[in-house]
Amino acid sequence: MDFFINRNSTLPLLKLELIRDGRNDYKKFLDMIQNADIKFSMYDAKTGVKRISNKPGKCILKPSTCDDDEEEYFIAYEWKTKDTKKVGTFIGQFTITFLEDGSVLKVPIREELVIMIKDGTIKK
Repeated sequence: MDFFINRNSTLPLLKLELIRDGRNDYKKFLDMIQNADIKFSMYDAKTGVKRISNKPGKCILKPSTCDDDEEEYFIAYEWKTKDTKKVGTFIGQFTITFLEDGSVLKVPIREELVIMIKDGTIKK
C-alpha cells in the first residue's frame, strides 16, 4: 500500500482502515482498539535508518456513510513538519498494544506501508 506526501507537509493525515476479515471477534477487536496504545514508526527503505520511532498514533472514528449502526475506526498518525523533511521512500508501521490483555499487533499485516515523500515545492 502506497502513501504520498510532499516534503515539509503535515497533510494528508496518514490513515489505515481496519478491515473486516470475517472473523467472529471483529466487534471485540473494535472495543479493544479504543483502549489501546498506538505507536507509529517509519524507516528509510534504502538504509534502514529509523526516521520516526514509536510516536503516538491515534484511533479515529470513521464517518458513517450509510444507515449501518456499527462503528468503524481508522488508525492514524498526524505528521509533524520535521517528519517529512527528507525526500525519499520509507516504510511505515503501526504497533498497537491492547491494554486489556497486553497483546501486540503490528499493522499493516499483509503488505508493507510504503511512504513516499516527494519534493512538491511550488515554484513562484
